[in-house]
Amino acid sequence: MDGLHSLLKGVDHNRWLIVGLIVAVALSSLLIGCVPKTASILYPDRLVTAAELEREAVQIQGDAEAQLAQLELARADLQRQAELRAKVIEIAGGLGTSLAAGQITPAAGIAAVIQLLALAAAGGAIADNRRKDKKITELKNGTKPPA
Repeated sequence: MDGLHSLLKGVDHNRWLIVGLIVAVALSSLLIGCVPKTASILYPDRLVTAAELEREAVQIQGDAEAQLAQLELARADLQRQAELRAKVIEIAGGLGTSLAAGQITPAAGIAAVIQLLALAAAGGAIADNRRKDKKITELKNGTKPPA
């Protein structure tokens, strides 16, 4: 039981560092694992990737102008999703173009995750240090009784 108490005390002491790491892991798994998809032109109830959309485009080349207009809308939707994803990735780690284009190697993916973890850990450590400084100041000034 004493070991559990020590672990929980350590978690409480570094809560923002832990929260930052959890957010970084969740964000990196979302960015690396999610592929932009849009509604299929031939099967509107199904979502397709950019490659599948291009295959459908070859199939409908001889069809009506309405389907070509739908194709352009779908391409614009995929482009918008890719741009949004690239912006998030640039903010998170600076590998925006590689990840959005799907040209990332496993080593670059690991480097991106490490960068995200380092960024989150630094943010969490800063938040923890501010919280600790505030508690120390409160104890010195006697403005708040110790918990």
